[in-house]
Formats: sequence, structure tokens, C-alpha cells
Amino acid sequence: MPHLTRRGALALFGAAGLGLTFRPAFAAAAVEKTVKLAPGLYELAVSSTTGLVHVASAGPRGGKEAKILGLDPRTLEIKSTIELGDDAAFGLAVNDRTGTLFGTGTRAGNLLAIDLKTGAVKARIAEGEGAHLRQVIVDEAHDRAFVSSFGARDKPSAIWVVDTAGGKVSAVITEGLEGGITGLAYDAAGDRLFATALTSSEIVEVSLGRRAGIRRFASGGEGAVNIAFQAGSNRLFVANQKSGQLTVLDAASGQVVKAIATGEGALGVTLSGDGSLAYVANRGAGTVSIVDAKALELKESLATGSHPNTVAVDRRSGLAYVTNKARSAPRGQPPVEDPNGDTVSIIRA
Repeated sequence: MPHLTRRGALALFGAAGLGLTFRPAFAAAAVEKTVKLAPGLYELAVSSTTGLVHVASAGPRGGKEAKILGLDPRTLEIKSTIELGDDAAFGLAVNDRTGTLFGTGTRAGNLLAIDLKTGAVKARIAEGEGAHLRQVIVDEAHDRAFVSSFGARDKPSAIWVVDTAGGKVSAVITEGLEGGITGLAYDAAGDRLFATALTSSEIVEVSLGRRAGIRRFASGGEGAVNIAFQAGSNRLFVANQKSGQLTVLDAASGQVVKAIATGEGALGVTLSGDGSLAYVANRGAGTVSIVDAKALELKESLATGSHPNTVAVDRRSGLAYVTNKARSAPRGQPPVEDPNGDTVSIIRA
């Protein structure tokens, strides 16, 4: 009998007969599922340690119901809950090598280190008082985390370098970080960070060896808020919130390679595991844009919810997840009923 290839087997028995589902190669990207979860959703992080998608929920305004939810990556069913009370986490990052989830406690000015297996808070790492922490990213190989602190009320912007094994801040970088630092991206080969300066619409190259911002250049848009680094092409992908653009920059020269209009309030930017796609969460437009990261062309924009906030990609399955914040009422007013907010969506591209 001739050798039966996988394609031949499918032709003979049919995909349904094997209990499999295949998408045609030409199928368009789609929002596969959206689930309403909890109030005050912020960032997500996918963990291979737990096999879950972890989502930060700050809870209702003024309440003490903050938590981190662990979702099934296919159904979005809640599989775990880490209760944080009034110690809310907003930004999330995972070190799967040590099984630790990190969360920026923006209100308290600390970094939470959480054991993913037990859900216990192992440490609350802080440096000084009044730090407005925003994003955390992880360098697994060297047991480090980098945390951005947005300068406000006469406090300078800063980047914390955290010794995650020791549970302490090993350095605070402030030199050369003017302009309101928000987003971070790490270049392991260059031992450097790239940071977005929101108020000056610039990118700052930060030398970790010199512990200082050593170069800055225009983002190519207005309101540079988040950033991703693609090592293979040495390019930076920047979400510019005010101009609603994704700008692609050459990291060596700082020159704009291309500016791509994605939608009002471009906020989060994330690259797929293989670097072929860039996802941009457009908060004002209510969409997530999918950009071909090689051809630098907008493939499509998908409506996901009221205010798309952050996108995370599961490098194993290729699925992308987005948090959609709810419309908020003015302070002192009752909450707005928003069926398209406080949700998480799955995108298959």
C-alpha cells in the first residue's frame, strides 16, 4: 500500500472524521470569542507555567476588589483567581523560568511578585515613595525586570532595574529620561532598552551598562505611548496615541521606515511570536489593527469592544488576546452599563 500522507488521510477520511478543525490558509483574521469578565481590566500575560491567560482587574473605582484572573486560553473560562484587595495590579509580565507573575501596583507605587503556582504574593518591591509605575517587562535569562515610572508632580521619570531573584530594586535610572516615560522594549543583544517619551513624542535609547538614556529621536507620530522591538530587523514598532498611528523606525538610525494609520487612540502594540504580525489596540476606535510586520501594510482592523487596551500573544498557539475596558462615567456618577466593555477577546489571525 502506498504511503498515506497527512493530506491524503484528510481526503480519505475527512477532517471531521479525525475530530480536527482546519482553517483554510486564505481565511481572514477574526474575533473568535469575547467574554465579559470583571471591572477595570488592564493588561494580560500568557504563561506556559500555568497554561493560562492572566488578566489584571483593578475592580470598581474606589473599591477593594482587585484581582488577577487566570483564563482558559481557548474558552476564556476563569480557572484561577488571585485576590489582591486594594493592592491592584495594572501592568503584567511573566517569568516562566521561575514561575513568577509581576504586576505594577500603580496606586501603591510597588511591584508585586506573585507565585504562579500558589497565587501568593511573594514580595512587594518598592523604591522611595510616590512612584507612578506603568509597565513591567522581564529579562528571564538574567532574573531581571524593568519597570517604567511616569514622572509627575515634579518627580522625574524613571526606570527601575529589579533584581527579581533578590526581590529588590538594584538600580534606578533617571538620567536622560525627560518627556514622560511610559512604554518599554528590551534588546537583549544590545543590553539596552527603548522607552517611549509620551509628552515629547520621542524614543529614548537607554544603556543598561551606563544606566542612562544615551540617545533620543522622534517617534514619527504624536503621543508615543508603547513600543515593541523586533530583533531580526532591528526595527521599533511604536503606538502613537494622539495621531492614531503605528510608526516603524530603524533602531540604528532612528529614522521612520513607515507610518501606518491604525485608528484613534492607538495604545498597545505587540508582535506575534514569529514577528510576522504587529497588533495595535486602538482605544478610541474600538478596534485591534493587524499589520504585516514585514511588508508594513495594514491587513485589517477588527472591532473587539469599547476601549481595546492591551494585546498579548500566545507564542505556542499564535492566538492573540485583547482586554477591552468599559466606558466610564464622570467621577461621582453611577457606573455606565456597557455590554461591550470589561471584556477579553480572542483573535485568530
